[in-house]
Amino acid sequence: MKLWRDSVATANMIQELLKEKGWSKAELARQLGVSTQTVVYWTKGTTVPRGKRLAQLSEISGYSQSWFLGEGQPASFPSSVQKEDTDSVKFKVLDIEFSCGDGASVRGDFIDVVRSIELDPEYARQVVGNRPFKNIEIGNARGDSMSPTIAPGDLLFLDKTITYFDGDGIYAFCFEGECYVKRLQKIGSKIVVLSDNTNYQSWSIEKDALDMLYIQSKVISSVPFNINRFG
Repeated sequence: MKLWRDSVATANMIQELLKEKGWSKAELARQLGVSTQTVVYWTKGTTVPRGKRLAQLSEISGYSQSWFLGEGQPASFPSSVQKEDTDSVKFKVLDIEFSCGDGASVRGDFIDVVRSIELDPEYARQVVGNRPFKNIEIGNARGDSMSPTIAPGDLLFLDKTITYFDGDGIYAFCFEGECYVKRLQKIGSKIVVLSDNTNYQSWSIEKDALDMLYIQSKVISSVPFNINRFG
């Protein structure tokens, strides 16, 4: 009975860690050098990390090994259960526009002016889900290749902790000096770059060119944002 209670406690703690850090199970597995399935088993309480793996968890998280075993709580409990600022949440706006088109890295006057955006915490939570606010930055979309999913000028909410291919999805990335927002899909050993707008053709990043692919972040959501200029 105690072993079962320990596994449930550890599963809960690892789930809290993933929420706090904004990590996927795949990212935690990568950092620990284990399979994603192993982390899945941990989060379900099927198995429990012990010895070397438990020590690694403690090292990368800053929490004690005993905390992962449910024997205590850290001095600062994960932010997912802490009370958030009730006034507003401030997000940093990147000084770059990501192309939803043929590819460009453009520094526009919109980005030069807007350095941060403050949102109501409840609305911000709807936009970014359960991810920690500190993990989120905002970019600006340019071009129509991702229409109707992402329109030109939309604000892109980006998870800056995902700087690697974390499964099929929409990413902000740079390749050969150009920055894009596109869908990335792994097929075999290559990455296929897809546009939601059917007027744009897909293209591929072959295995021998993957070292030139820099994933800046994963796109979590987009919000329409328009500026009216007079004069």
